[in-house]
Amino acid sequence: MLPAMSHAQRSILFGEVNDRIYELLDSADPDLPGEFLCECGDDCGRRVRLEPAAFAALRNAGEIVRSPDCHRPKFGLRRREPVDGVPVLS
Repeated sequence: MLPAMSHAQRSILFGEVNDRIYELLDSADPDLPGEFLCECGDDCGRRVRLEPAAFAALRNAGEIVRSPDCHRPKFGLRRREPVDGVPVLS
């Protein structure tokens, strides 16, 4: 549980973890699916099984990873290019 973090901060943190998971999977076996954290912003603990290519497609579209079972209403977060090396959600 990460109660002291805002939804946006938690989403950014989980997004950074997912980026590292993607890098490891892509370098080891790009056809091997992995489990990524739901980036809904809640500490929901859900995982999303994706192949690296599907994760890359989400990132290229500026989308976050979101479990289909997550019940938190979408709050319009999209990833943008980092500003001074800091990840940004809009």
